[in-house]
This record gives sequence, structure tokens and C-alpha cells, in this order.
Amino acid sequence: MRHVVAIFVTTLLTACATGYQAHTWSGGYKDQKLSEGHYYLEYLGNGTTSRETVNAYWDRRANELCPSGFTELSSKVGENDSVAVGTAGITFDHPWKKAEIKCD
Repeated sequence: MRHVVAIFVTTLLTACATGYQAHTWSGGYKDQKLSEGHYYLEYLGNGTTSRETVNAYWDRRANELCPSGFTELSSKVGENDSVAVGTAGITFDHPWKKAEIKCD
């Protein structure tokens, strides 16, 4: 029985991680075309997404927008804190990366 509970909890937690996706309530990418070959791109993680994963997903989207390569004109990385309701004030980091890019 303990194994069933462990599998259920693991499945539940991994289902909450932000996957590679357009932005939804659980995170993802947002991009805005500023001009031809010029974009503003954000990737927002959630409390179960690592900074490394956010950076990898941000790079993936940037390469989709600019298949021949890109240059970061500006870049910011950070994290937002949130408090889980009903857990006595446990905080979670929500990592993000935001940058303006120009396709090569």
C-alpha cells in the first residue's frame, strides 16, 4: 500500500511541473513580435520548475523563433515567491527568464 501512495504522490508532483508549452496558469512561454526577426520572449516556471529547466525551455523557444540563431539584446532572470495556502506559510520559487532577442 505504501508503494501505491508513493507512486500517486510522485505522479501528482510531476504532473504539476511546468512542461514546455505556451503560457497557461502553470507557466510556459510568452513571446511578442516587436518587428521582423525581433522578439520579446519570457518563460515562466512554477514552484516545481528548476531554473535550469526554465533556461532550457527559454532557449528552445528562442531557437524555434530564430532557427538560424539569435542574439540576446537584453536579459533578466529571477524568481517570484508565492506562499502555498494551507501549508503554514511554505514558500515556492517561481523562476523566470525574460529577454529581447534579434534573429541572426
